[in-house]
Amino acid sequence: MKSFLLITASLLSFACWSAIEYPVKNYSYISDLDYQSEVQNSDKYVVMVFSSSYCLDRSIVDRSCFLFERKFDSFIPSFSSKVKIVGFNTYFENSYATQLFEITKNPTVIIFKDNLILKKMEASYAPTDVVNGRIYWQDAFLKEVVNEVYKIR
Repeated sequence: MKSFLLITASLLSFACWSAIEYPVKNYSYISDLDYQSEVQNSDKYVVMVFSSSYCLDRSIVDRSCFLFERKFDSFIPSFSSKVKIVGFNTYFENSYATQLFEITKNPTVIIFKDNLILKKMEASYAPTDVVNGRIYWQDAFLKEVVNEVYKIR
C-alpha cells in the first residue's frame, strides 16, 4: 500500500510540474526533445525566447514575472510570415539547449536561420533591479528584440 501511494504521489507531482501554463498566446514553449524539429529543421527564421517558469513555481508571483514575454507576444502578429517564434523554459528541464547556448540570463532571445545563430540578445539588468521591482530594463530589451525581428522581411 505504501508503494502504491508513493508511486501515485510521484505521478501526480510530475503531472503538476509538467503542466506549466505560460502567459502567452501567439507562441508555444518547446523542449529539448522538440529542438531539432522546431529549430534545426525549420525553413523559417526562428526566434527562441529563453525564459524560466520560476515565476510560475512561486506561491506569490510578482508583477514583473513574464512581463517581457507578454509584451513581446503582442507584437508577434505584426512579424513577417518568414518568422517562427518559440519559447524555451530554462528552469530545471531543457538543460541541453540551455547549456549549448550558454544561457545565463532570463530572458534571452536568439535568432536562428538555417541552424545558424544570427543574433543573441540578453537582457541587461542588475540583480538589485529584479529584487527591487524595477522593470524598466524589460522595455529596453523588448525594443531591441522587436527591432531585430522587424528587420526580417
